[in-house]
Amino acid sequence: MFIITDFGAVGDGQTINTAAIQKAIDTCSRSGGGTVVVPAGLFITGTLWLRDNIELHLCNGAILRGSSNLEDYNRDDAFPQNLRSEQEQWNGSHLLLGVEVSNVTISGPGCIDGNCEAFFEPVPRPRKPSFGWSHGLRVAKDKERLRPGQMIMFSECRDIRLHDLDLRNSCCWTCLFHGCQDVFVGGLKIRNPIDGGNTDGIDIDCCRRVIVRDCNIRTGDDGITLRGSFRALKDKSGICEDVAISNCVIDTSVCAFRIGVGEGCIRNAAISNIVIKRACTGFLLQSAYNAKAPRGVDISEIAISNIQARNLAYPVRIISGHPTATAQISQIRINGFYGQCHANCEIRGNEQTRPHDIRLSNFDLTVVPAPIVLESAEDYPKYFLELDRADAVTLENFTLHWQEQNPAWQGALRQGDTSAVLIQNNCTLNDPPSR
Repeated sequence: MFIITDFGAVGDGQTINTAAIQKAIDTCSRSGGGTVVVPAGLFITGTLWLRDNIELHLCNGAILRGSSNLEDYNRDDAFPQNLRSEQEQWNGSHLLLGVEVSNVTISGPGCIDGNCEAFFEPVPRPRKPSFGWSHGLRVAKDKERLRPGQMIMFSECRDIRLHDLDLRNSCCWTCLFHGCQDVFVGGLKIRNPIDGGNTDGIDIDCCRRVIVRDCNIRTGDDGITLRGSFRALKDKSGICEDVAISNCVIDTSVCAFRIGVGEGCIRNAAISNIVIKRACTGFLLQSAYNAKAPRGVDISEIAISNIQARNLAYPVRIISGHPTATAQISQIRINGFYGQCHANCEIRGNEQTRPHDIRLSNFDLTVVPAPIVLESAEDYPKYFLELDRADAVTLENFTLHWQEQNPAWQGALRQGDTSAVLIQNNCTLNDPPSR
């Protein structure tokens, strides 16, 4: 056992403890591995590099808080797989960082605090009224040096475990697993500002064999993402597969689940027993996020089940996305979606690629009035379920209820350019009530 105070760390909320904590980590790893203990106290630190065969254990009452000085963090060029986004205003610095390491655990019950208020704009920027970021949006206050990137990042690592932690105030994505294998995440409580841009909860990118369970996430951006963005990695296979996510509560300003981004492949994933407390979109499956990855990512063999939602705009969006997309979306099964929403669902392709083999079953949703007044009637959806440039779509046991509605609604279902749409077994797709 390697206690960081034995290496000179001071939990007074003022001392910069980077060197002392790093020495404890390095000594532990060189000794063959073991547990690095953070006792009760407020320990300020810059970037900590995680090493092979260690457990970083935060005791009850322990807080590891990121320094407010960017000079205390790693440089953008500290490792070749690093990421940075000028557009989103975050740099390549991190609080906890593992690069090509194995057998690493970070455990609680203590807290890791990204100290985001030191780097965010003090007030949200003005925005057009919308269902996403309805509380406003903040990004970096320093437009030259930007803000720190992912609070916890593992790049091309194996056998990684995060469990029973309180993670809060991340400046960017809270946890990124990029090109990793055999990852377990459990019992995380994530609390980020609801107006904090890019403050995702858990991002799983080009990873294999991942389990996420029993997490409680409140964040200003996506709750959990599956991605296939491989350009920065040494391994260019770009495959994200064999992922199981269950028993999570998600409160987010954007997507509860985003599946897409990159030009690789996302496949063989199961998501179950999810409570969506608040979200703009419940499940977004999107091939091409933007023109930077014009082909998009192939998405297939995704099973989603037993979802309960409220304070939700769009339950499900399965879309090709950017017009350049050619990647395929197929073999998607969503079974058991219950609750309330105030916008619509869509399955939509483009001229080059069409989602196909999509099944939505056992839906029971009530459309309630939108809590936000948008600028014009054109900003509201017109049909609850829009199908366009999509093939082999099955609706089964799909029940739709309506409360008093905005007059923009025109109907329950619109089929554009589609083929082999099957509506069966007790589907009640009533149009909104007449006025």
